[in-house]
Amino acid sequence: MEATWRRIMALLSEHAPVTAREVRPPAPVAHLERLRIRVGLALPPELLAWWALMDGVDDRRSRSGELIPKGYLPLSVASAEEEYARQSQYPDPGCCTPDGTHSKQAGQDGFPFCTAVLPIGRAVDGGLLCVDLRQGEHHGRVMEWYASEGIYGADWANVTEILDEIAERLDDYVHDREPPYRERHPVISEGALSWP
Repeated sequence: MEATWRRIMALLSEHAPVTAREVRPPAPVAHLERLRIRVGLALPPELLAWWALMDGVDDRRSRSGELIPKGYLPLSVASAEEEYARQSQYPDPGCCTPDGTHSKQAGQDGFPFCTAVLPIGRAVDGGLLCVDLRQGEHHGRVMEWYASEGIYGADWANVTEILDEIAERLDDYVHDREPPYRERHPVISEGALSWP
């Protein structure tokens, strides 16, 4: 995780410095602890490792591009907690029970939200990138959420896959290598990264 993140930041610093400058230093331990208490569920080790390396970006004011494919900016721990508190007011009646357990397994779709799904990124159009904390084989799976659609599986199995994709696609772009089937190179304009 650390090597992949350092590779991403090195590529961004050289080729997309506007985006690189927006990435915050590691998340404060107090913020992580407060989030763990609020959520009350185990956070995936790879997510904790990523937040130990960076604390997202200020996604409400940033115009520095998109760090994560599909138009997402990583949330700070404090912003993740705020978004979790806001969305958890609308639990999925088919999953979330009053005693805090969940009828659905990790990776299953739900509507409108699930209190065991933690936002980790926000898109310009209001969508959320989340990590599923429910029990099951897919614990830690990355999910997407939109108010009109609820939560559903994303293209990544976990946070590590997100970072691996960013690093590989940036590296392909920098070295002008043909991207894999159906993928397109990221776009860097005036030092800011975006994903087609």
